[in-house]
Amino acid sequence: MLKLVSGVSGERDARSDHQSSWLSSLRGARQRLLGLDRPLQLGFAGFVLWHFCAQAYRAYTDGPLPEPGFERAPWFVAALHVLFWLPFTVFAVRKLAGSFARGGPNPLERQERALSAVDPFALAIVILFGGVHGTLVTWPLLSGSLDAADVRAELVADLSSTWRGLPLSAIVYSCAVGAAAFCAARLTLALLPVMRPGLSRGIVGLAVLGYVLGSYAVIRCGSGSLLP
Repeated sequence: MLKLVSGVSGERDARSDHQSSWLSSLRGARQRLLGLDRPLQLGFAGFVLWHFCAQAYRAYTDGPLPEPGFERAPWFVAALHVLFWLPFTVFAVRKLAGSFARGGPNPLERQERALSAVDPFALAIVILFGGVHGTLVTWPLLSGSLDAADVRAELVADLSSTWRGLPLSAIVYSCAVGAAAFCAARLTLALLPVMRPGLSRGIVGLAVLGYVLGSYAVIRCGSGSLLP
């Protein structure tokens, strides 16, 4: 009886140690993810501005047949998704869940309260559109069914298409551009110290510039001027 009891006790202790080790590893991984929040927010803002600038430049300078660029190389697209987009998606989903979980009165000012109410919806649009758009671009490139030189031509054809006379794809892209610029500004402003109006205005100005450039790229591509 004593041996049986001691065997059960040892088994329980081993199970308890294993469970404690697993929980400790889980907490450590969560802490590492939390430590990446700041660089992910800044990285997202930088990526939005860079992406919109690059697309606007491509839309302006490309001839009838768009040229391939390094940003559409399979290795670069795959690395961007694995090293940046997937961690940012985890951060964004966690932030989105926290936004919807919070309830009760908000002591913020009226304008800030209104912007805070828009935050989760804009972030949801970014996650949804980024996931769909990234999949439609990444999978054909990595599978070899689409060449890097044809990515922009396919995008132009999609943006130029209409449904019952309405450019639905261009409208969706334009809305996503606005949501991405808004989220980039809000995430960056949340990291700034209080009472820095000059720096805040600079961040908002960059977000507006990104929105203008992104909208220009969508309109330019959707107009069909890049098609042969």
